[in-house]
Amino acid sequence: MNKNSLLALGIGFIAGVGLTWSYFNAASSHPESVKSQPSYEKQQKLHIEQQSNELLSNAGSAVLEQVASIEPAEDTPPTYSETQMLDELPLEEQVTQLKQQLAEQKATVKSILKQMRGPSDFEKILRDKFEKQTRDEEWAYRTEMALQDFLLTADLAIIPDVVSAKCKTTICEFELAAPADNDTFDNSQWRELNDKLMKQEFWQQFKSTTSTSSDSELKLLLSTEF
Repeated sequence: MNKNSLLALGIGFIAGVGLTWSYFNAASSHPESVKSQPSYEKQQKLHIEQQSNELLSNAGSAVLEQVASIEPAEDTPPTYSETQMLDELPLEEQVTQLKQQLAEQKATVKSILKQMRGPSDFEKILRDKFEKQTRDEEWAYRTEMALQDFLLTADLAIIPDVVSAKCKTTICEFELAAPADNDTFDNSQWRELNDKLMKQEFWQQFKSTTSTSSDSELKLLLSTEF
């Protein structure tokens, strides 16, 4: 075999080794590059999970406590946790399930917030106590008349009408309304009334109060006890 043949054989051998190494190197690195790029569905799943967590976090501790108090039905104990069951589903179904859970969480939070904006437990307790009390005639009459006198002498810009003034033993219920012939009466008049009432001696005996108001009316429930 001459020198030219040996040289050609050597060059061919080296080229073959180089091509083989390049092939295996490219094959081994390709899955890693693909694996390193999360799919759109996985990104969407992570985004929904993050959105769900933020929703519950922003709802506040009071909402979270009420949500946590809702216990699952005892007659249907799950074999696996919800997380385990969710992870076993295909990725597209996981995304769908997460969207559904997020919608349910939003509805739950909205319902709880609506309940929290309703009448407070304290107001209900105070009203129930007021309904059960008997009337202390001397104290009740004196307090009712003190409110009437205040309205006549307080130099208010507009004097509201007294719809009702009822006192019993320790609790009074007052309902005031804007004059029927005055269209300029609004919340600013109620604020003026409240500021002046706070300075009255008969008013300072009340330790607990609840109130609801609009431009046209003000309802007060007050107790001399905490």
